[in-house]
Amino acid sequence: MSITRICIALGLPVCLSPALALAMTVNPAITLATLEYPPFCDSQKPGGGALVSIVREAFAQEDIPVNVVVMPWQRVMSLSQHGRFDGVIGVWQTDLKSMRLKAGNPVFHSLIGVYVVQGAAPLPLASSWLGGKLAGTVAGYHYPVNVLALNMVLDSTRDDETNLRKLQQQRVQLAITEKAVGDALIRSGKLPSRPRLAWGELVLAQETLSVGFVTSSMQPYLLSAFNKGLWKLHQSGRYRQIVLAHQLQEFAVPAQAP
Repeated sequence: MSITRICIALGLPVCLSPALALAMTVNPAITLATLEYPPFCDSQKPGGGALVSIVREAFAQEDIPVNVVVMPWQRVMSLSQHGRFDGVIGVWQTDLKSMRLKAGNPVFHSLIGVYVVQGAAPLPLASSWLGGKLAGTVAGYHYPVNVLALNMVLDSTRDDETNLRKLQQQRVQLAITEKAVGDALIRSGKLPSRPRLAWGELVLAQETLSVGFVTSSMQPYLLSAFNKGLWKLHQSGRYRQIVLAHQLQEFAVPAQAP
C-alpha cells in the first residue's frame, strides 16, 4: 500500500515529514472479529474457514494484513459497538443496522431453514407444520422478520452446534439453521451419529454473508480495498478454489465489480 493512498484514505496531506512518511511505510494489520460459524468461520480448519480465508486473501491482494479474533457472537456484537476492532466477518444484511456496520460485497449466500430428526415429519416440510412448534435458535442472531413471524415458540442457545444437539436430544422439535452450517456440522462428525438429522427442504429466508466494517475514518478505504481484493480473487480463480475446497458451490455468489 503506498503512502499516498493511505494519506488520501485518512484525509491527510500527501506531503508528510520524512519521519512520518517512514513510519507509514509499514502497513499495520487490521483486526476483524468473528465467531465459530462452520464452514464459513471455523478456527479448527486451515485458514479459519471458507469466509475467513476469502476475507484474508482479499485483503492480501491489497497488501493489508488481517488479525482475526474469534469469540462468542454476543461478545462480538457488544464489542463492535465500542470500536474494539475494525470489522466483523460473517455478517448478514439483518446485522448491519443494529451493529452499525457497512458490508463489503457479498461473498456467500446462505439458505435459512429447518432441520428435524429424520422421520419426525414428512418432507418436504410445509410452512403450516411449523406453527406452534418449539424451535431452536441461536441467541443474538438477527433472523429475518418473515422467519420470526411464523408463530413458532423460540428457544435460544449459544451456537449452531448446540442447537442441533438439542434437536437430537428432543429438547426442541426443530432447529432453525442455515443449510450450509447444518451440512458442515453433520459432515464434521462433531454431532452424534444418531438420531440422524434431515434438512427440511423448506427455505424460510436467504441471506448474504460478507465482512462488515465499523464506522471510522478508515471505513471507506477498507471497504474499497476488500471489494477490489475480492474481485481479484474471482478473476484469478482463487475464489472458486476455496469454494470447492469447502464444498460450498451451492452457496457461491457471482463476482461483483468493485
